[in-house]
Amino acid sequence: MKASSAPELWSKIASAGLTVGGMPEAAEAHTPWYVRVMLGIAGWLAAAFLLGFIGAGLAFVMESKTASIAVGFMVIAASYAVFRMAPRNDFSSMFGLAVSFSGQALVMFGIVGLFERHVTGAAPWVIIAVIEAALAVAMPNYIHRVVSAAAAALAFVYAGEVSGAHAVAAGVLAAAVAFAWLQETRFGGLVAVASPIGFGLTLAMVQVEGMASFHHSVAMLSQEKAYLGASPWIGEAVVAITLLASVWVLARRAGWGPSEFRTLLGLAAAAVIGAVSFKAPGIAGGLMIVLLGFANGNRVLAGLGIASLLVYVSGYYYLLDATLLVKSGVLLATGVVLLGVRWLVLTVVMPKEIADA
Repeated sequence: MKASSAPELWSKIASAGLTVGGMPEAAEAHTPWYVRVMLGIAGWLAAAFLLGFIGAGLAFVMESKTASIAVGFMVIAASYAVFRMAPRNDFSSMFGLAVSFSGQALVMFGIVGLFERHVTGAAPWVIIAVIEAALAVAMPNYIHRVVSAAAAALAFVYAGEVSGAHAVAAGVLAAAVAFAWLQETRFGGLVAVASPIGFGLTLAMVQVEGMASFHHSVAMLSQEKAYLGASPWIGEAVVAITLLASVWVLARRAGWGPSEFRTLLGLAAAAVIGAVSFKAPGIAGGLMIVLLGFANGNRVLAGLGIASLLVYVSGYYYLLDATLLVKSGVLLATGVVLLGVRWLVLTVVMPKEIADA
């Protein structure tokens, strides 16, 4: 059918009383997922070849730290222009991502080079964290915002660890994750920016807590530095407090009174889980992600929290210095506790809501 005849046909249908209102706008053609994947791969390949040719011609840039930073920012600006010109094109989006990541690598190389004598200090990583945070807000691309937010969070945690704050930075990261998801509905038109940043912070938190559950730290990725066992409890304490605050906010949002039994029961359960996290790092953080995911109706976030809980529990189980009989007893006790929690939810916490459903 010709495009010019479509309005005429619509007017005839409307005059016959078969439809009402104006003619709907033409929907965009749906591109199959495998075509989008191939376009994305093509974008990365095109960016790799282009940057390879440019790198061969501008090899002198790598010899100067200042020039590396300047060229890196110019490359990032070029990727921003690509995102703006074709925001819904898969090829250009992947091309822009590859170009931007290359520019960020040049900037990081230059910053680390400027602090060559103090590369193990906090200063260069704080600067990198600030740059990545700015990119997470400014870059009009969902994947870019997720990656930049995660990179900013990891750089911040690394800076905290090498400066002596150790696991405190992980607790601050957990608080940022809780704030991002608890306030999601208040961002309004900025939700397109806040949502990917929230996912980036959550991914960084899952990685940091996962390394803690296996008695490692982010600083150990680049340094031969033993895991400090004296201070991680501070970070887990902050995570536990964040879990308690999240439970309190969600209870108030659900209309539960502060003196109701189910509110006090939820806070008590959160406190117990927070205490367990001192021996099994990550449990409180993983449960907090699950709660935030269910409260916001975000299946991806809830699934991420459940997956992280499985990793944390598995890490604790396999690193537990005990016999198989004791480990079996731990699993049995865990199962009994979970069944007890389910019974409390069905009979005490939300009996009316479940009966209505």
